[in-house]
Amino acid sequence: MVDESGTQELLQQILKQVRTTREIPSTALGLRQAAVQDSVDHIRSDARFAAAQVHQHNPDALRHAIPHVPEWPGLVAEFGVHTGRGLTLIADAFPDATVHGFDSFEGLPEAWTGSREDAGAFDIGGKPPKLGVTNTEFHVGWFDETVPKFAATTTEPFRFVHLDADLYSSTKTVFDGLGDRFVPGTVIVFDEYFGYHGWRQHEHRAFTEFLQARPDLDFDAVTIGHMNLGVKLREA
Repeated sequence: MVDESGTQELLQQILKQVRTTREIPSTALGLRQAAVQDSVDHIRSDARFAAAQVHQHNPDALRHAIPHVPEWPGLVAEFGVHTGRGLTLIADAFPDATVHGFDSFEGLPEAWTGSREDAGAFDIGGKPPKLGVTNTEFHVGWFDETVPKFAATTTEPFRFVHLDADLYSSTKTVFDGLGDRFVPGTVIVFDEYFGYHGWRQHEHRAFTEFLQARPDLDFDAVTIGHMNLGVKLREA
């Protein structure tokens, strides 16, 4: 039996939120709108974004970046697994590869400035999720522990990387520890690259600094989503 009183209460909450969004000025909403416009201006001012496909939803942008991945052998990885939805999508797309998933599963190591997420956000108890795919390998722990260990085990380049690390510090740790594995042809999808207050201080900043340290590399954008960005590295 449907709980009509509960349904009515939920509808009232939704209507209240809609009225608030439409009628009441909000600093938070204004900052988000300004950040989106800043992101749009950034994209439109840079010729490297001109040929990118544009998608409304992040999973669609992630999915459409995969056909741009080169055919040569190399590593496939995700940094920031959380509940594993992205990792499952990637593992399905690369059935013959081992997809490496890096996460502490204890949430963010620090507050994510520009967002509402505090340290510990996205904590799922410190254990990897159970997934419906078998071609994954988890590297459980903080990136500053797992990335150096992984780097010592292989010299292969990356074919595809999903960087869902959110924070500048976490993204920078990946680039610092595995930067030589990013080569012309590598496809990278950043999950929260732009579109929120402070976006220039996190994944975007880490990627910009990485390219400054690697003058041999540049990129072309291949997909743009709600907040994410897919790029393919090339020679500068």
